[in-house]
Amino acid sequence: MVSGGARARSGPSYDPNSERSERLGRSSGGLYPLDSNGYRYKAPHFPLGPYDAEDEARSELWHEREMEVWRGLWRLPQAIAWHDPCYAYLQNTVALYTRQFVICESSCSSASDRATLARYADTIGLTPQGLKLNGWQIVPHESKPKARKGKTKNVISFPSSRDRFAEME
Repeated sequence: MVSGGARARSGPSYDPNSERSERLGRSSGGLYPLDSNGYRYKAPHFPLGPYDAEDEARSELWHEREMEVWRGLWRLPQAIAWHDPCYAYLQNTVALYTRQFVICESSCSSASDRATLARYADTIGLTPQGLKLNGWQIVPHESKPKARKGKTKNVISFPSSRDRFAEME
């Protein structure tokens, strides 16, 4: 039996502003930014085969629910990372999470089903711990400022405080 060693969630959480986090590449500047508006494109093809239920009508309902959850997941900010080629391996895990989510919605789900769902959620970055483990950060959407067509005559330009401070030195 293995004992000791580092665990994914052991110890205090890291400080993104510390020198150690900078050395390990965990600084806030090194996190993979995810736009808070989410993924704006069409969800990819669902990679898993059909779920076999007792009868064909129930299988069809099951598939419809999986597609609804799948499309909902692909609207989240994390889908930006799942689409990136370096994280593309997570797309199958997202599909497994989708299936497990629908299983957990059913009345016959067990505690182990819910534990599996929680582990999948961490793996694909749906929890705060999962975001941290993957090195992702959800950042606010920055809208582009509207460009002015020309200088307005009524605007008086003042030097910025940074420029004034630099002149004092």
